[in-house]
Amino acid sequence: MDFSFEEIMGRGGQQKKRRVVISGKRDTNALSAILAARDRGWIDPVACGCSLSGLGKEMDVHFADSDMLKARQHALRLLEQGEADALLDMGPLNNRLFSVIDETLTHTKKSHLLSYVSVFRAPKNGRITLLTDTLINSKPGLKEKIEIVENAIRVGKGLGISQPKIAALGPLELVNPSIPSTLDAAMLSKMSERGQFGGAIVEGPLAMDNAESALAARHKGIESPVPGNVDIYLFPDLESANITAQFLGFLGSFQLGGVLAGTRLPIIIRSSLESPDSWLLNIALGLVVNRGI
Repeated sequence: MDFSFEEIMGRGGQQKKRRVVISGKRDTNALSAILAARDRGWIDPVACGCSLSGLGKEMDVHFADSDMLKARQHALRLLEQGEADALLDMGPLNNRLFSVIDETLTHTKKSHLLSYVSVFRAPKNGRITLLTDTLINSKPGLKEKIEIVENAIRVGKGLGISQPKIAALGPLELVNPSIPSTLDAAMLSKMSERGQFGGAIVEGPLAMDNAESALAARHKGIESPVPGNVDIYLFPDLESANITAQFLGFLGSFQLGGVLAGTRLPIIIRSSLESPDSWLLNIALGLVVNRGI
């Protein structure tokens, strides 16, 4: 999908104003983005918990006597009850946060696997490109990767990528029984052939060279619409995904945002970068793609 982050930010502003509950530990960069989003008319923020009680001049504060865990539970309850449209948690990101989210979601609906989708704009072709899972699932097996792919497809569709092309990455493009990631990628590719991911096309295993270059793929005997046109990169594990996302953000100086996927209701958290701009982009992404993820 060829559009800019500025357009995503603009689309965030085109949504109706959302009531967003804020939880977690006070973070200067996050707060700067929250106030910017408020001033742009995107959100009406409400802070939760004693750790944010000092924000009374900037926004309403609820549950001012609650510690961080209880404040997060209160915030999620407001979200569940329809008294808020989204949750923004300033962090810290840890298993306790994800457990609270998962636990709350299972009260009313079968739990889905949580995963994180990083979003950046590729400078080579201007495409909005997704990377997953860059934050949560450390060593996903095939079962988890199926849900990670489905989550990323939903995020892509929320951004207007109706038929995403997905590269299931591995260290090489050949199926090797000794390398589980190549087996998983091959099975996902076969599932895609059988229409199990709808209109999305999964190709794999692909090494990074033949994912990025159709010419390199043809040189290796791979004929597919995915090489050179990737919308979503599925990494074999968290280590490779997170290192790549951080490399893009810090050494490549790419603008990077992200979306927590697999939730029934929109939850906004930080990405690999923690600048006010990346937080603001995460807010816009959360508002734009939250339906159905």
